[in-house]
Amino acid sequence: MVIWFRRFGEIPGITYESPADVRGRKLPGRDAVPEIHVFELEGKRRETLWWPARGGGGSASPAHERAFGDFGEVTTPALLKNCHEGLELPGEPSDYHFLIQGSANALWARRREEPQFLADMERLCQLDIQLIEAVPGAVQYESGKGTSFYSVAAFSLLINLYEREGSLREALDVAERASRYGQGDDVRDQLVERIAMVESEHHQ
Repeated sequence: MVIWFRRFGEIPGITYESPADVRGRKLPGRDAVPEIHVFELEGKRRETLWWPARGGGGSASPAHERAFGDFGEVTTPALLKNCHEGLELPGEPSDYHFLIQGSANALWARRREEPQFLADMERLCQLDIQLIEAVPGAVQYESGKGTSFYSVAAFSLLINLYEREGSLREALDVAERASRYGQGDDVRDQLVERIAMVESEHHQ
């Protein structure tokens, strides 16, 4: 069964308050409601969403459209604005995941030129992890080996950030959460060893 939400903050288990400059604004696509199309494939019942839009609509939600633009040349404030506005639009959990992940990756890539936005990157990564823990299906796919998870950048970005800051306990917490989704096991083991070494040095 496909699920969608009117905005990111309405997903159960998510704690999110939109920025004041976005809250309550009448954004294009904000009131969109999809049609649910049901069909059979290989004897199984399937559902898809059809989103109304100018020109007839399509399978992409308003949030999805915000997630897959070309933001290489936009300013960082514009990048964040696009992300915050996209989180106020209707979409599926995976749409919000890719919107957040793309924005966080872009902020990390700009960290040397604009380190002042690292706090925004950290916040977005934490939101993405909240989303994944609330709706694991946002990053799940079926393979010959059963259910698997796509690689989630939020885990590695936060671990890198916290390691650079020397916050090994925080990095370990992220690695342990990542391990529930089939990633970060090696990093987790390395962090456990590093923390043990640091603590032993302090007790000498």
